[in-house]
Formats: sequence, structure tokens, C-alpha cells
Amino acid sequence: MTDQQKSASRVSRRGFMKAAGLGAAGTSMGVVTVSSAQAQSWDQETDVIAVGSGGAAFAGAVGAIDNGAEVIMLEKAPYTGGTTAKSGGGFWIPNSPYMRAMGIEDSKEDFLRYCARVSFPELYNDQSETYGLYDLQLKLLDTYYDNAARVVETLNDSGALPSTMALSWEGEPGSDYHAQLAENAGIRGRQTSTRNEDGTEGFGADMIYYFENYVLDHGGEILTSHRVTKIVREEDGRVIGVVADTPDGERMFRARKGVIFGSGGFTHNKQMRTTYLRTPVMGGCAVPTNEGDLILMASEIGAKLGNLNEAWNQQEILEEVLEYSSVPSGVFFLGGDSMIAVNRFGQRMYDEKYVYPERTRSHQAYDIFNGDYPNLYQMMIFDEKAREFGGFLIPQPGADLPKHVITGATWEELAANIQARFDSLASEIGSYKLADNFTEALAETVTRFNGFAETGVDEDFHRGEAPIDRFFHAIPLDRGYPNPYMAPISEEGPYYAILLAAGTLDTKGGPVFNENAQVISTRDEPIPGLYVAGNAGASPSGKSYLGGGGTLGLGITFGYMAGEHAASQG
Repeated sequence: MTDQQKSASRVSRRGFMKAAGLGAAGTSMGVVTVSSAQAQSWDQETDVIAVGSGGAAFAGAVGAIDNGAEVIMLEKAPYTGGTTAKSGGGFWIPNSPYMRAMGIEDSKEDFLRYCARVSFPELYNDQSETYGLYDLQLKLLDTYYDNAARVVETLNDSGALPSTMALSWEGEPGSDYHAQLAENAGIRGRQTSTRNEDGTEGFGADMIYYFENYVLDHGGEILTSHRVTKIVREEDGRVIGVVADTPDGERMFRARKGVIFGSGGFTHNKQMRTTYLRTPVMGGCAVPTNEGDLILMASEIGAKLGNLNEAWNQQEILEEVLEYSSVPSGVFFLGGDSMIAVNRFGQRMYDEKYVYPERTRSHQAYDIFNGDYPNLYQMMIFDEKAREFGGFLIPQPGADLPKHVITGATWEELAANIQARFDSLASEIGSYKLADNFTEALAETVTRFNGFAETGVDEDFHRGEAPIDRFFHAIPLDRGYPNPYMAPISEEGPYYAILLAAGTLDTKGGPVFNENAQVISTRDEPIPGLYVAGNAGASPSGKSYLGGGGTLGLGITFGYMAGEHAASQG
């Protein structure tokens, strides 16, 4: 085709796409239906298109490449990596080769029972052969168990993603996030990490480095600043490509075998957050481009949607998430030993050393009489001794305090300064008032906590008892108390506070998919040519964060399988 013919063809396509409802800017989301792929003029053609460039999308691209397909990756942002590049880079893999090498048994029955118990607690039935799950829920978890280790071993052996077992600060295999439950069966070692060249554990950026180089070295093409805005399908419903908004205008890409979406969730779509999520979320770690684009497109082609009310929860520093909806790093842990977290009534709500997704659930507690969220904003409170102990969010002794740290010489002064901080944020969050008896209640809470610290037993919230508490929290300073995760809070100031809000790593709802990662329709039939993996789809993990790397474990496994299946299509 000559340059003149290409120019004329593009003019024709612009008119066609505008008539189809795309608009001049090409940013509305939807679907374009054509009579046939052969009858349409395309800007570029390939076998498989992977939308996104995080762990799930890259795994899809690698799965397709490994099975002989040509691949183009389309990334909305001007850079690759997605939220994966910001993450710790762990991936949760049942019955992994590293577990087997250490002699750790991880049976399918134990795995399925644990997943059913924590992912769908309202359905869980210990007397049922299906654990109370629906057919598709059980099928996806069964498929995950059967394939996750295979996928990780394949990626490791090919060099696409070298990996190793994730170990605790004590050098031990890690526990799952709900390892205190009987259904966990005491299994350890499912958490897996990217492996650096020197054998150490890597992070999300290292994962993207390996994946990107593998794709490029094997003939794949990666195009950034390409926002997919339309799904293109034939009249029979088969997905055959996408339309993308690019620096050069709207372009049409044909996928001869399939389109895999690994484009992330909707953390940064405020309307979707409010519409779908139960937890009142203000932002999160997800990259700013995670705006739920696929949900809008998939809705127009009749895809079934699921799990939209759930997210990979994570707490955030209130002032930080107000300033940056996409925060640099959320509140994974609460450091310090002489430290507690309280609500506006001065009461504790949970084991402060427990995992971030479960702590964040406390923000959604609802007071039916007062019609509000009593734990909506929380305060992490600690003393000077906690600064000596150290840990996440705790400023080192003598260091300048970050602007989000509130101080007070007494409980009364700290409470007054906390209220003043809330008042200063009222234009963004509305009025938020501490209870009239907050200072007195806080003092009572501290006295009760100090008693627990002396005995070593947290009678209210079991602090330090869950195996995951120990996995995530090193003990830099043992002050001689029976429970190293609790120490009495000083009777004298200074005291410190940090305001906490609810956020996400990302959301975990979207199109429902089957055991091949094919998106299914509202009639429970696969939509030919359309796949999804990672946070763009309805997570098989349901309501739970199964263990460290639960996001990427599922995303990489089903992403790779999507690539395999797509590559096998005619």
C-alpha cells in the first residue's frame, strides 16, 4: 500500500470509528463491530495483543510467544510495568517447585479448603465435597492449583522470570495471611519471589525487567502511550482486535488469535470506586492509569462481571492519599512495639501487626444508629520508645518528623492537635470530629493495652499470635517483655500520631473468566478471542488476600495460560 493509500485509508477509518461512537478524541470506551477481519483495513496486525504491561499482561505475552505466536503489547502509560513495577514482586504459588524441593507437602485438598474458607466464608461448608463453592469458583481454584507451579517452573527455566522461595527475616518459608486458621493446615512456603542474578529476592521492578527483555528478545513489540478504547469484533461476536488512542491518533490493531487484557483494576476511577466497593476507598498504590477501562468495554459486548465490590485492601496515610491518589507506597505494616491504632472514640479495632488487607477492612465498619463509619479515619499512636524500636512509618530517634506526623506532649495536647489536623482537611474530607470523651477513652485504652504488654497476651485482638505477624515484623530491639510485639506505652510524652485512611493495592473485580482465562458472556459462554488476567478480571480469590503475592500469583498463572490458549487458536 502506498503512503497516499495509507493516508486515505486512515481518513476512511476515522470516519468509520466516529460513526461507531468513538469520537474525535478516541477516549470513549466501547465496541466496534465489523463484517469480517479481512474486509477491514488495519494499521497493524499480529497474532496476540496483550493490553497492559504489568505482571499479568507480560505473562500473557510470554505464554503466547512460547507457543509460537507473534505478540504486540499496548500500554496506556508512557512507561511499562504497571502496578507490578511498584510492588514487592511476590507471587503466591501453591505446591511450588521450591516447596517440593524442601519436602513441604501442599495437597490440593488442603489448598482448596483453605481458599474456600477465606475467599468465600459465607459459602464455606466443611461438610461439602465442593466446600460450598459454586462450580466456576471451584473450577478456577482447582485450575490454579494444577497450573501455577507449572507456569512458574516454565518461566524460571526459560529465563523469562527467574524465581525463588520468599523467606522471612528469620530465613524461614513464609506463612499465608490466614495461617492461624485450622483450614490452612500449617502450610508454609507458597510465597515466591523474583530471583536476582546474585540469588537474592527481587522486587516488582526486577520482574518487569526480566519479562520485558524476554518479550523483546523473542520478537515481541511493546507500544507505550497506547490507550485501548474499543474492542473490535466480527458480527458473529468473535473479538478480532482493538482500537487504541495513540500519540499519532486513533489506530486499529488486528489480533488474529486473541486479545488478552491485563490492564489493571479501577482504583483511580472515583465513580467506579463509589459505585462498586464496599470499603470507602480514597486511592491506592495502583498506577494512575488503572481506571477500569476494560469494565466499560466488556459491558458493551455482554461480558459477565463479577467481584466488583472487592479490592486488594491496603491502608494509606490520609494526607498522602489526599495529595497523591496514586500513593508511592501504602501502609503495609504498623511499626513499633509501644504503638496502637484507635478510632475516633479512642478504641482499638484490631491486631496492629496483622496484615494490611485485613486491617483495612475495619474502615468499612458501619454504625447503623448514627449512620456513619466510626473507623473511617484512624490514628496510629506511639511514644518515644517506639522510635527506638523502629519499624514501618516510625521515624528514627532524632530524625526530622514528616509533615504527616502529629505530636503532643500530653494526651490532651495530642488529641487537640489531631482534631486540628482533621479540621485543616475539612475542605477535602468534610468535618470529622473526635468523640467528646476521646482523651479519657484513649487513656483507658492505653492502660488496658499496657496490661496486655506486661502479660504478653492481647486478650482483645491476639496481637503477635498470628504466624504472619512474625513473618512480616522483625524484632530490631527486644525490650524483655514476654510478647516482643507489645511494650507499654509511656506514662509521659511526647506522643505521636499518624492519620490512616482506606485504600487499595488495586481492585479485583471485572469480567468473569473460565479455566482458560477466556472472558465469559452473561450466558456463561466464552467470548471467542477475548481473555483477561490479573486485576482487570473477577479474581478467583473472592473476598480474600490468600497470601503474600496473591495478586501476582493469580495474574501470572492465568495470564500465561491465556497466552497459551490464544496461541492455539486458528
